[in-house]
Amino acid sequence: MYSRNRREIPASAARSLLGLIPGRSAFVWVVAFSMSLNILLLVVPFYAIEVFDRVITSGSVETLVGLTIIAAGALVFSAMFDVLRSRLLSRFAVGFERCVAPIVLESTIVDVARRGDGRTHDLVRVRELRTFLSSGTVAALIDAPFLPAFIFILFLMHPWYGVIALIGAVILLVMGIASRWVARTEVAQASEAALRTQATLDGIVRHSGLVRAMGWTRGAIREFMDLNDQALCPVVRGSERVSAIASAARMVRTILQVAAIGAGAWLVLQSEVLAGSLIASAILIARTLQPMEGLISAWRALASAHEAWVQVQAAAAPMLVRARRTLLPSPSGSIEVMRVTYRMATAQRPILAGITFGCLPSRIVVVIGPTGAGKSTLLRLMAGLERPSSGTIRLDDAALHDWDPDQLGQFVGYLPQDVQLLGGTVAEAIAGFDEHARDEDIVAAAMLAQAHEMILSLPAGYQTEIGRDGNKLSGGQRQRIGLARAFFGDRKLILLDEPNANLDPEGEEALCSAIERAKARGAAVVIVTHRPRLLTIADAVLLLRDGAQLAFGPPAEVLRLPVNSSVPKPHVVRHNPEPQKLAARGPVQ
Repeated sequence: MYSRNRREIPASAARSLLGLIPGRSAFVWVVAFSMSLNILLLVVPFYAIEVFDRVITSGSVETLVGLTIIAAGALVFSAMFDVLRSRLLSRFAVGFERCVAPIVLESTIVDVARRGDGRTHDLVRVRELRTFLSSGTVAALIDAPFLPAFIFILFLMHPWYGVIALIGAVILLVMGIASRWVARTEVAQASEAALRTQATLDGIVRHSGLVRAMGWTRGAIREFMDLNDQALCPVVRGSERVSAIASAARMVRTILQVAAIGAGAWLVLQSEVLAGSLIASAILIARTLQPMEGLISAWRALASAHEAWVQVQAAAAPMLVRARRTLLPSPSGSIEVMRVTYRMATAQRPILAGITFGCLPSRIVVVIGPTGAGKSTLLRLMAGLERPSSGTIRLDDAALHDWDPDQLGQFVGYLPQDVQLLGGTVAEAIAGFDEHARDEDIVAAAMLAQAHEMILSLPAGYQTEIGRDGNKLSGGQRQRIGLARAFFGDRKLILLDEPNANLDPEGEEALCSAIERAKARGAAVVIVTHRPRLLTIADAVLLLRDGAQLAFGPPAEVLRLPVNSSVPKPHVVRHNPEPQKLAARGPVQ
């Protein structure tokens, strides 16, 4: 049975992805620890003041020892608070990834537009954000608001010290703005070039056999290196400029420390301050400007994190606003396609136009037609992978979009034209991610698909590693295992796209036998094919051409029509009048 115990996303959280992240209250403690840490760091300058102004003048060793013990204890507590802050940020970052990653992955699975478009994967962006949240950059951002307090303390020590620190803060602020502009420009330029480079690299690796066979190896390498250079140029240029600004910022901070010491010495000579303030002011100015100096170097990380956050928000948004669907009773498998039209925004004509037909349980419908007729698209629509531009597809009188996707998937067996097997063992490829899969169910699906003996002939049987996308198997072996996967579980509707494309005559006979056994179990079966053998087991045939429906009915009637020569005609045709009942039922309102 389908479980209701999956994580539900509250509708109130749709306005903010942050509203879903656990442990947000930890930031209160992070701020508290940061405040304590920054207060305790004042011990060092005040220790210098006390040593120079009290200990040296009094010559009291006891006072020196006492001050040293107090300063050391404060610094120990400061280190402890720093460790606690780092641990809280690290755990918050892990909690962020654990919460957001499932939402983003679900969006990637559900949203067709987010798959394979060449950009950095949304989950990679989630990991980037997790790394950023646990980095020192966030700590520097939290420390930055304490800058006015340190400047105020410097003003209390002497106005000149405060002025020096204020001038330094303004200079570093200007440098930070310049660094941010450079980083944003570089990230924008590099991202576009990196997308092209990654897309080219993926194509070369995915089709490496073709590249080698066609003698394109050197050309592919040259193309990749040219695009890689275009991606690296803005990165290197931006990094050099940011590094130059960061070096200038370090120089400014050092000059300001020197200025503070010089000003302090002059003020001591004028008897306006005591000698201890000379060292204390230099330490305080360094501590005041340190977070700003760190942020200048970190603007590129900040720009990348902002870009990643925008992408992650865009990925998660559809999942946050999606309403939970009521779970429906298990279907019998009756599927009806009513006046379905499907068009793409870039196409001049629809891929499918006005398709109407149905398939009852324990019936087989074979879809035929020339290449480009829209047959595979029709199966994708019936599998719920796409939504029709108009019209409705109903499973047991309920529109597909009214079904919960996970629940619907448990009753639909789908074998795409390009057989896609998940990596791992043969058994794992058949069961997929079904956590309740039993060995007997896997073997039963393989036997139903007439693949059991073939699997046992593999080196390790069901435990044979198939490699990425099944690349260690032949085309026919992948086809048979894919068919077993389509039969695995309680499948009421089975959709097969060119299931015999890679099979020899013996394999085709086994396939026909497997489909008839699935039919005998009560499943509705819809098959796309270009080969005539499967027509001999069809109860009805749907003929498509250029996205239009030319005919639907018993095989003997449909195949008598004058059609394109590319439409297969079998040597033996079984006539079954049952599909006529579908036409008699008429469309569901």
